Amino acid sequence: MKKLFFTLFLALFAAACLQELPQAPKLEAELPVAGSEEIWKTADQKGQPVLIAFMGTWCPWCKRSLPALDAASDAFAGKAVVVGAFVDDDEDAVLEVIKQHDMKTKALYNSREVSQQMGVAGFPHIMLFDKKHRLVKVWNGYGPDLEVQFKEELSKLTD
Repeated sequence: MKKLFFTLFLALFAAACLQELPQAPKLEAELPVAGSEEIWKTADQKGQPVLIAFMGTWCPWCKRSLPALDAASDAFAGKAVVVGAFVDDDEDAVLEVIKQHDMKTKALYNSREVSQQMGVAGFPHIMLFDKKHRLVKVWNGYGPDLEVQFKEELSKLTD
C-alpha cells in the first residue's frame, strides 16, 4: 500500500512539474498581395504544402533569402505554395524590395499581427507547413544553404 501511495505521489509531483507544451502555430491568414487587389488566404491553399517567410523590408538577411524563396517557388510551382510575408504595412516599401531584388515569389504585406500570432521573434522567420497545414519545419535567420534546405524539405512533402 505504501508503494502505491508513493507511486501516486511521484506521478502527481511529476505532473505538477511539467510545463504546458506550446501549441504549434496554426496556418490561418488573410493577407494583401503587394501590387494587386488580391487577398491571399490560407484557406485557399488546401491540399498543398506552404512555405511562408516572414520578413521586413529593412532586414538585410531577409533580402539575402529572396533568391532561395524564388528558387523554391519555381521548383515547386503547382505542387507547393511559397510566399514572402512582409510585416510592413507600407505596400510601396514592399514593392520597392520586389523591384530591387527582382523578386518573383508572391509577396504579401501587413503581416505583423499574423507573425505575432505565429510566434515570430526575428527575421527572416521561415515556416514550412505540410498539406494539412501542420507545422513541420522552421528556419530562424538566413543561411547560405536555404535553397538546398527548402528543396529537400519540400521534396519530402510533394513526392
